[in-house]
Amino acid sequence: MKKMHNAKGFTLIELVIVIVIIGILAAVAIPKFVDLRSNAEASACKSNQAAIETAISLYVAEHGQAPASLNDVAPYMAGGAIPQCPSGGTYSFVEGSDNLKVTCSEENHQRE
Repeated sequence: MKKMHNAKGFTLIELVIVIVIIGILAAVAIPKFVDLRSNAEASACKSNQAAIETAISLYVAEHGQAPASLNDVAPYMAGGAIPQCPSGGTYSFVEGSDNLKVTCSEENHQRE
């Protein structure tokens, strides 16, 4: 009489291989997601700088001179306030120059 082995489920080796593959995928994917966040913050900051420069241009067109501070251009911004850098940096601009360029204090947030 032959006994029939009805094997169901996974062997220990198969489970270990699956866990190792999942670990490798996680080790590769997690740093990518961290980089995506910092890239998104830098892009949002650069967009804010462009919007502030546009508001400064509107201020100059209306008043005929550069603003004394960024607070002077707040009424020209959507919502009536200067946006904040997503990474916590601060915005500034070169006063008195022909090309008023807004910069951020955070590294890698500078527009070219």
